[in-house]
Amino acid sequence: MKGRQVLALIALVLGIVGGVLLCMSVFDAIPRLLEGRAHVGVESFVIVGVGVVTIISSVIIWKGSYFAGGLINIVLGVIAIYYGKDSEGIMVLISGVLGVVAPQVKD
Repeated sequence: MKGRQVLALIALVLGIVGGVLLCMSVFDAIPRLLEGRAHVGVESFVIVGVGVVTIISSVIIWKGSYFAGGLINIVLGVIAIYYGKDSEGIMVLISGVLGVVAPQVKD
């Protein structure tokens, strides 16, 4: 594997794991919703949307559009950190940085 492919693979894995963790944080609230102890706010929908788009943009990085996918993941990582999902947001942010840096790697 070439160096840029390795970075793209790492970005893909980090993006998928971060996106799934963002989506899972909302799915943990479903039992509380069914019992009537919680409510669904706009923040929950934003976090799920960020998680899904993160997975899609990580695949974009893997497919070869490094800068576009990386830039999307950087923005989504900042949004996730803003909404209090620090570890997931940092994973997505690192995925985006790796996506932006991947084309500059000389093989």
